[in-house]
Amino acid sequence: MNLITLLRSLLSTTIFGIIDGVLFLLTEKTLQKEFRKIPGFDDNMAELGAGGIAASIAIFITFYTYDMIQSRYHLIDHPLLDSLGVLIGMLIVLLGYYLYKRYKTDVMGEVVQMIHPMAENLKQKEDLTIHQFSLE
Repeated sequence: MNLITLLRSLLSTTIFGIIDGVLFLLTEKTLQKEFRKIPGFDDNMAELGAGGIAASIAIFITFYTYDMIQSRYHLIDHPLLDSLGVLIGMLIVLLGYYLYKRYKTDVMGEVVQMIHPMAENLKQKEDLTIHQFSLE
């Protein structure tokens, strides 16, 4: 077992973690809403259903990519590598989501900061215009 084989094996399970995390983020709210419409389903059941569907789609996609990688390269099947890869993939998705939320907030903050002085200038001009008309 060499390092390259180990890293390829870890990469294939990391891909699963990324796909699973992204699918969960994209489908969670929508699927949970649909599951809650089913009579007798509570929040826990809706979360379990949404997570199960996201995981099953991720497994389907991952096994396809795993087979493609396996056909070209030798991979190591070991539960420790699988668990570690899924955790790494999940952390990558969490980091990406955190940066997305932070960037989105920062951009909105910059837009508000750019608009705020313009709005103040417009308000001052309106006040001057109103005063000019009232003085006449």
